Parts: sequence; structure tokens; C-alpha cells
Amino acid sequence: MADVISPFRIVFAEHKADYRLNLQFCCDHYRSVSEVCRRLTINRQQFNRYLMGSAAPSRHNHKLISDFFGLEDGELFTSHATFAATFKRRSAMQDVPAVLPRSASLLRAVSSAGAGLSEYQGFYFKYFYTYLGGRRIKRELAHWHYDGDLLVSSVKQRYLGEDETDDTTIGFMTYRGIVGHWGNRLMVIDHQRGASNEVSTMLLYPKGRRLKRLHGLTLGVSHASARSIAAARVVMDFLGTEIDIRTALASLGTFDLDEPSVPDGVKRAVKNDMRDDETMFLAR
Repeated sequence: MADVISPFRIVFAEHKADYRLNLQFCCDHYRSVSEVCRRLTINRQQFNRYLMGSAAPSRHNHKLISDFFGLEDGELFTSHATFAATFKRRSAMQDVPAVLPRSASLLRAVSSAGAGLSEYQGFYFKYFYTYLGGRRIKRELAHWHYDGDLLVSSVKQRYLGEDETDDTTIGFMTYRGIVGHWGNRLMVIDHQRGASNEVSTMLLYPKGRRLKRLHGLTLGVSHASARSIAAARVVMDFLGTEIDIRTALASLGTFDLDEPSVPDGVKRAVKNDMRDDETMFLAR
């Protein structure tokens, strides 16, 4: 009995050259193909065949790849010129995510055009328990600064692999977003640059002119293959408006709970425990 060729493989055969070029174009926005493969959990040799056009991905792997790059199901099959132009327009808009007209009032209410937030400009170490499990504290570097009249956030984190216990840096990931306030609370919404399917949010207690540490909760999705959803207590530890960025980047990573470079007050504040009388996960 002859094998039946799936519709997906027919489409791939017709658009193989564009698929190959579009996939290469997406990978060019990352530090390396190896990083993409690790995060997709696809074998590097197999992925190289997709990049060369010598093999078609399975329907499952195609969906995995499209979701990773934030693409619709059929976008990798479009002509390369059209795909590249669309991708570049999307990348240019990512620092201020597109908003439906009906939601514009919500965005304005959250951001308040940056009103009253100038004292929060500067650099912070962001501390929380890693989403990937284990009793380890993660340290990231955040920079809050104005872009026009909007306070925006840029967060750098070291990418250390799936379990984040190896001290060898694979690379850095960048998250960009907006900082606003809702009532008397600060709100931060950000997403990973170049991967619009990774989004996180924070709600923080403001400290006003006494600013040193902001306490609150963060909610996000693990970058591991399981894509676990997790909430954690978070501390934003203010560093100043000017810092040695190279030194700060070198100190990022995940740490054991007895790590001396993590302040004791931060260790207590990010501990994800609950009292017997608590029925909800509360910031402290």
C-alpha cells in the first residue's frame, strides 16, 4: 500500500526554499542556533536539516517552532521577502505592544503616561525564586527609564540551560515592557524580545521617596519545555541611576539560599511560604 503524503508535507515541498530562509532569518535574532535548539528541545542535527531544507519538520515540531517565534501557523511558508518585512515591522513594534482600540483606555490608565513615576528611574536587581524548581534565588538586572513620556523596563537575565544550576553562561535574554501604576500599586508588564509568547507581570508596593526595595509578586511562564506557570514573591533592589553594567551583568544567575551576596532582607522577603491562616499567596 502506497504511503499517503500529508497535506503539511505537500505545502512544505512547494514552499521549501521560503521555509528554509524564513527559519534562518528567525534564528539570526538569537545568540546561536544551539540556544534555539536547547529552548525548543529539538535535536541540533535534526534542526540543521530543517535549516538546510533537506528535511521537513513533523507537524508537531512545526507547531513548536512557530509558537516559539510567536508566529501564526502558516507564516513560515510565506515568501521570504514578505516574511522579512512583516517580521521587522513586528520587531519594531514590540517595545510598545499593539493594543486593540477598546483596550487603549486600560493601557493609558496603567501607564498614566508616566506621570509621577520619575523617582523610580534607575537600575535594580530583581530577586525571586527560580520558576524551574529547587530552592534557588534568581538575580536579574532591570533598568527602568523613560522613552518619551512612557516609563519602560528592560530586564537582562543569564540563560543557564534547562535547570539553571550550571554556572556556565549560555547567553543573556532580554525582556522589555512598560512600568505603570494602578491605584497605589506599581505594575510591570513585559515580554521576551523576539519571542512574543513569553510574557510576565509584576505588582509591587511603591516606597515613594524612601525608595530602596520594592516588594511584590511576579507571575510568569518558565522557559523550560514544560512551560510551567508560576507565581513568586519578588524584590526589586534599587542600585542607583548609574552603575557599572558589566559588573552587574557578571553577577546575574541563580544562587543557593546561603549565597552571601544576596542580602538577608531579600532572602526573607522572597521566601515563598504560607502561614496556616493564609488562603491566598500574599506579598510581604
